[in-house]
Formats: sequence, structure tokens, C-alpha cells
Amino acid sequence: MGTRHTRVSAETVFELVEPDGTAPVDVELTYDTRDPHSIAMKLEIRASRQPSVWVVSRSMLAEGLLVPTGLGNVQITPATPEFVLLRLGAEDEQASLWMSLPEIEEFLESTYDAVPMGEEDQWWEVDVTVEQILRAA
Repeated sequence: MGTRHTRVSAETVFELVEPDGTAPVDVELTYDTRDPHSIAMKLEIRASRQPSVWVVSRSMLAEGLLVPTGLGNVQITPATPEFVLLRLGAEDEQASLWMSLPEIEEFLESTYDAVPMGEEDQWWEVDVTVEQILRAA
């Protein structure tokens, strides 16, 4: 296990796809070395100010920058050289958001500086994961 835990975070803006255009969504990305397989995304639509938190797999986020990935409530698809499409929610109530590819790549690189790819299990603290699951229930 790693000896010193740390958190990596970044703030960015995603664009919510709406029928008549897009709306900015303030996003805080957080990576905690105690749960090295996961990235938390706190999304807050500026008009509503009601945050929503989604936890996604770090490896799925990285893979989704290159090829379509994910099933069910989280799907990530490369769209253009500058943007990736993130779909959240059930099919009948799904939100689609544009994410900046360079910003997500930069954030992922900072998480790999904290815990290199392939070394996640050396850092993982199962009690942190259980606590997150119970909080979300």
C-alpha cells in the first residue's frame, strides 16, 4: 500500500447538450489515492445550483478518450479531436455532456502521477469504497 495518501482535483466546465444548444456545467473532478480505481465528478448546472455526484472508473474514463466505452448509466465516446461525449443516466432520462479532451487528459495524467496505472491495488482501501457506496445509497 502507498504510504501517503493524497487527493488530486481539478475544476472544469462541461457543456450540457440541450435541444436548443448547450448549457455550462461546473465540474469538480476528484481523485483520492485511498480509492484509486475511481474518479468522482461533481456536476453543477449553473442555472439550478443543485450538484450531482457521479463516480466513474479511472480506467473507463481513460479508455473512453480513445474508443466508445461503458454500458448502462455511464457511457463515454470520443467525438472530435477536442471533445469527448459523456452520457449519464438511464436511456429515458439521459444527460449528454461535452468534455474537453485536453483537460481530461491533463487530469488523468495528474492521477497517474499520484498512483501509476497498474499499481491501484497497492493503494486501495476497501473501507473507503464501502463508505462511498453506503453514502450513495
